[in-house]
Amino acid sequence: MAYGYSAVLPLQRSQEDGFYALTKTLASNIKQNLMNILLTGPGERVMLPNFGVGLRRVLFMQAHEALEAEITERIEDQVATYMPFVSITRIKYFKFNTTVETSEREHQFDIQLFYGVPQLNFSDLLEIIRLP
Repeated sequence: MAYGYSAVLPLQRSQEDGFYALTKTLASNIKQNLMNILLTGPGERVMLPNFGVGLRRVLFMQAHEALEAEITERIEDQVATYMPFVSITRIKYFKFNTTVETSEREHQFDIQLFYGVPQLNFSDLLEIIRLP
């Protein structure tokens, strides 16, 4: 019998774990769940219409001074609601200007989320690079 916390996403076949590969550590499970909160858009999750930050929508939002503050507030609210045992330490944003020279980076948004789980004396970094 295979042991793990949850299926690795995106789903992967595994001979070792049974039908699907499983996350083996609590740290990898927490990281995967945080990634799901960040990338899931509100309304995508069945029976939880308010779940998710929806970072992909940021790509096509009009940039303004308070955008990072709005995203940070949304992230902190979602983590407090669905993963209250996680504490966000810092969030760094990386934006790219769209010019002729950097057209391949058009509509890209990178983020680094520093977080910890105080009860487990654990901290980590979640990076989302080249969010398409």
